[in-house]
Amino acid sequence: MYSKLRKTAGIAVAAAVVASCLTQGAALSAAETAATPETYDIVALGDSLAAGYEHGFTAESVPYGFVEHVYEQALFQGLRAEYENYGVIGLKSEGLSKWVAAAAAGEASVGKDSIQPGLSDPRADQIFAQTAQLKKDLQEAELVLIAIGGNDFLSLIKNLQNGDSPAAYEDMAPADQQALQTALDSLLSGYEQQLKATIEEVRKLQPNAQIVVANQYLPIPFAKIKGEVMYYIPQSTAEFLVDGQAKLLEILEDVIGEFEAEQVDIKMADAAAAIEKNVLIYTNVGKKGEEQDVHPTRDGYAAMGKAFAEAIFGEFKTVSKKPAGVPISVVVNGKELKTSYTPRVKNGRTFVAIADITDAIGAARTWDAKTNTATIKLKNRTVELTIGAKTIKVDGKTVPLNAEPAYFEQFPGEKKTYVPLAALSEGLGLQVEYREILDTAFINP
Repeated sequence: MYSKLRKTAGIAVAAAVVASCLTQGAALSAAETAATPETYDIVALGDSLAAGYEHGFTAESVPYGFVEHVYEQALFQGLRAEYENYGVIGLKSEGLSKWVAAAAAGEASVGKDSIQPGLSDPRADQIFAQTAQLKKDLQEAELVLIAIGGNDFLSLIKNLQNGDSPAAYEDMAPADQQALQTALDSLLSGYEQQLKATIEEVRKLQPNAQIVVANQYLPIPFAKIKGEVMYYIPQSTAEFLVDGQAKLLEILEDVIGEFEAEQVDIKMADAAAAIEKNVLIYTNVGKKGEEQDVHPTRDGYAAMGKAFAEAIFGEFKTVSKKPAGVPISVVVNGKELKTSYTPRVKNGRTFVAIADITDAIGAARTWDAKTNTATIKLKNRTVELTIGAKTIKVDGKTVPLNAEPAYFEQFPGEKKTYVPLAALSEGLGLQVEYREILDTAFINP
């Protein structure tokens, strides 16, 4: 991503307000890995785009960037997914290469100045202290997402400024134009070298991981007039940047091609096509003053997430629109639960008709009418739920129920047994993930 065509100081201000808001994803701890050996582990590397930064974030803000969308899409695929986000605001390709190399070399932690002096991310020390964990997570990863390169070109953008506005490239002295072109060529060469080094280190740590790298979008508003693209900055400056973006894309495609020839599972996510489709909606570049920002908006990150998902899974899934009165969607092993018996939410817990969930997960169930007890078996796990009971039996052991008890729900001409979804699923050893922003519960094996 090329940075915004505005005062360089504004970049630092935008980064500084983030504070500690960009929290890490679910940690891939040794205990969790041992308990769930078939997890689909996702690791994100890169800059503020990987971190999910949006303009205006505060310490209370929670990121919902392309990484989170990819995580959700993995859940939609029926994968028992976990993710760890190592995005660092302000990181350049050389800094990422150094950090991954340090992790591969076995360093437990590194100082931020040894990686990249002057980093604006207030979480940098905390993140780089996790260098040993980064190595472990990369060694266990099935999928590595990389978004890096935009910050490499900040110095170039600064030299295209004329006060608060972008200068016209065509009005510059020939020597200045040549200096810009030379600087661009040097930056492109450095990007290629550092990206290759990063991918090579990732490959050494986990040869079987799929690697997906984002290309760089160009956040310049434009209009098409009689089929001709007209930019909202000096046309000659825009054309210089577009040419640079094209060269950067060519380098990325060549790098991917080289690793593909070595049997590396590597792809490109077309972030440029996703964001540039509607740059005024997908970024805040069209706003004035300190509101102007080139990072993706929430909708922009969704578009990026879709680009990544299509590169990885070949599709981007969503749940159906909920009818009136339906509080939550349930997706089981990648398939949305379609039922006439509406899921219920009681005290923050989701309840579903027992037949719906057991059929969806392929579990066997029996019913004891004398005790109003359902026994559900899946593989080597057994769960017993009794109507009105505040406990649940898991493999014969009675444990407290962390939800309201199972109950009968009356429908016209029949009644259905409703059970707490999470308690039943977890008792059977399944993964239960609730994504509040989607109002969706995912149940995966």
